[in-house]
Amino acid sequence: MRNALINIVKKELKEIIRDPRLFLAMILLPILIMPVMGIAFQGFISQASESTKGEIKIAVINLDEGNISEMILNSPDFNIALNSLNISLIYLNDLGISSVNTSIDYVINNGSIRALIVFPTNFTYCINTQSPIRLSVYYSIEKGNPSSIAAVSSRITIFTQLLKQVISTYVILHIDPNANPIFIQNPLTSEPNTIYEGKIIRNTPPELIMQAFFMQTLMMPIAVMMLLSIAIQFAATSVASEKEQKTLEILLTMPIDRETILFGKLTGSILVAILGTIGYAIGFQFYMQSITSPMGETEGIQINLSEIGLSIDPFGFALMAASLFLSLLAILALVMILASFAEDVRTAQSLTSFIFMPVMLVGFFAIFAIAVGISASWMQIMLFIPFTSPMIAPLYIISKQYVLVIISLIALFIETIVAIKIAAKFYGSEMILSARLKFRKKSKERA
Repeated sequence: MRNALINIVKKELKEIIRDPRLFLAMILLPILIMPVMGIAFQGFISQASESTKGEIKIAVINLDEGNISEMILNSPDFNIALNSLNISLIYLNDLGISSVNTSIDYVINNGSIRALIVFPTNFTYCINTQSPIRLSVYYSIEKGNPSSIAAVSSRITIFTQLLKQVISTYVILHIDPNANPIFIQNPLTSEPNTIYEGKIIRNTPPELIMQAFFMQTLMMPIAVMMLLSIAIQFAATSVASEKEQKTLEILLTMPIDRETILFGKLTGSILVAILGTIGYAIGFQFYMQSITSPMGETEGIQINLSEIGLSIDPFGFALMAASLFLSLLAILALVMILASFAEDVRTAQSLTSFIFMPVMLVGFFAIFAIAVGISASWMQIMLFIPFTSPMIAPLYIISKQYVLVIISLIALFIETIVAIKIAAKFYGSEMILSARLKFRKKSKERA
């Protein structure tokens, strides 16, 4: 019994290893793709790391009725520390601004300023009485890229920590050497507020907005990858089963144009693509409704993403569905050509890995690109690639950049027509009958 089992296992392993399709689809292709992914991701990580080290402009409005805040802000040591962190402070008081609302308007109109810090009127009083200082911080999230707040948030955290150290040192040296240790350890707290698209979300940390943004954008590539993989396998199996069962030759001998046969088979895939698109749109709409309802109801915080523009309207859903549908058509047309070279379903499934693996590659590429917030130029390039477009388009749709999405849809339409024309020409020739991928040696075939 044991020897029989071992012999069967050996036989199966020999059959699998002897099949070159295994080597090409499961070994060689990942060996080629994985280093490409590693190099790309390493480049993105380096780019994201560099963006966090760049100069960040932070506006400051000083409402303090005393003079300690001015002493701290003008301290040479304090400014040297800020310069070492690439933090550039813009003092709004020097520009004649004396109110919080005017300061917020200034930050909104000046796209280069990433945050606003408000020193309260009782700043000096709190230090003299050793009472906790409440510092208001307004984070300005860049349009279409909430992930940009990560670098600003880290700098603000460092800024507040530095300010705490300066306050504690000042109190011990100039006010009370035996100061309250609780105040010395934590002399101030920051009140986070977020500015997005000209709207102010008070008492809300930007991380909560960023979390909701990622919940939308990072789920899209995953869902699209699943849908594309299912469609690819379905189309390949449909064509390969025709050749394996010898029904394709019979179908081609009938008095029907080859183009008609192609469009008939493609229509079946199109209907599946339509159903998949509708299912995706409906499922994603329910998903969006679940996360765009008031969220963050911890510690009295409530956020409605639809009120601040981080939601998709019906027109946006139509654009998103069109991007997915056109991408599916282009990919399915290429899959039907590739599957024609397969002699059976097993071979077709192996060949589809040459399309499925790139889909997975660009899918993870898109996810990582969104996560690290790569430059807009790279995102726009991916918007015009069929494999990537449905994964990236929702990002622009959420930020209401409809013109760029519509232009990409026109490009996708042209790419889809070209792919269908190539497939029609292939099916209209005799190559559809003679196309084969033979891996085994002739000597073995003769034997």
